[in-house]
Order: sequence, then structure tokens, then C-alpha cells
Amino acid sequence: PNNAYAYYNRGLAYYNKGQYDRAIEDYNKSIALDPNDAYNNRGNAYDRKGQYDRAIEDYTSAIVINPNHANAYYNRGAAYAKKGQYDRAIEDYNKVIALDPNDADAYYNRGLAYAIKENMGRAISDFQKACDMGDENGCTNLQRALKNR
Repeated sequence: PNNAYAYYNRGLAYYNKGQYDRAIEDYNKSIALDPNDAYNNRGNAYDRKGQYDRAIEDYTSAIVINPNHANAYYNRGAAYAKKGQYDRAIEDYNKVIALDPNDADAYYNRGLAYAIKENMGRAISDFQKACDMGDENGCTNLQRALKNR
């Protein structure tokens, strides 16, 4: 009952089974015992439930604990994009890329945000970068963006 990692791991198992409420319960217990690890995963569970504001709060908590948590920035960027807050999403994807310049998903998703904002030059650049890293979606969207330019 006092092992944060046991709750964390069981929460992860519930999450993987699609049992997000049970995952959140275990992540809550893990956070109460040791707040260093479970915020990002609890944010993922809230995200899956469509509770983007709560997810963003958890991702932000994970970032406060570890300012170099690239995955938390990535997840928060995705949640902002789902809320239509593309500038904030782009800021978070910028941070992911600064922390991990080889993250093809960050380039791809930042490219999507730029495309939605109708900044096709930047979208094409990001899709090209993602494609160069082997991301098939990046390649597909690069071809679409070049056709529609």
C-alpha cells in the first residue's frame, strides 16, 4: 500500500486495457506517495477520456517536476491541438524538438498545426523533416501540401 511504483504500474496496466478511471485511481495513489512519475500518465488517461483541461494540468505538473520531460511537452501539445489552441501546441512541439531534435512525431504534429494555421511554408518544412526521419504520415502530408500549395 506504500509503493508508488506498484500503483503506477497497475495504473499503466489499467490504461492499456482502456480502463481509464481505474488507471486514474491508481495514478492518484502513486502521486500521493511519490509525485515524481505518474502525472504524465494520469494526463494521458484524462486525455483519452476527452478531459483535455485536466490532462493539460497534469502534463504541466510533470513539466514543473522535470522541465526536460519531452514526452510531457509532446502530450500537452497534442492536448492543446485537440482544443484548437494551435499556437500553444506549436510552443510545446518547439520545446520537444529542442529537447529531442530526432522526434519525428513532434515535427509531424507541429506541421499539422502550421497547416491548420495556413502557414504552409513551415508545415512543408516540418513534414519534410518528419519524412526524412522515416515518418510515413510526414511523407504523405508533404505530398498533399506540395500539391495544394
